[in-house]
Amino acid sequence: MSSDLKIILDKVIDEDYKRKELAIEKRFEHFKALLHEIARANKWDLAIWVQGSEVNDVKKYEKDLNLLERGNLVKGKMKFTEHNAYREYQLTKKGSDLIKKMLKET
Repeated sequence: MSSDLKIILDKVIDEDYKRKELAIEKRFEHFKALLHEIARANKWDLAIWVQGSEVNDVKKYEKDLNLLERGNLVKGKMKFTEHNAYREYQLTKKGSDLIKKMLKET
C-alpha cells in the first residue's frame, strides 16, 4: 500500500515539474530580455509600493526576478524612500558572465 502511494505521489511531482519546466521554456526570451535590461541599466529598479498609487509591474516581474535571483544571476535588495519602496536589481558575477556568453552567441 505504501509503495502504491509513493508511486502516485511521484507521478504527481513529475507532472508538476514538467508543467513548471514548460512554463519556463515559454518565457525563456523574457528571462533573457530581463537580464539584458538589468545589464544595460547597471542597476534596475522595480517599484514595490508608491504612496497614493497602485503598482502593477510588481506582479508582472516579481516571479521571474525571484527565479533569476535563486539562480544567482541577479541580486536584489530593498530600498526605501519617504514615499515609496522598491527593489534594486544588479547582475551578479555569474549573471555578467552569462550575458557576455549570450552576446557572443548572437
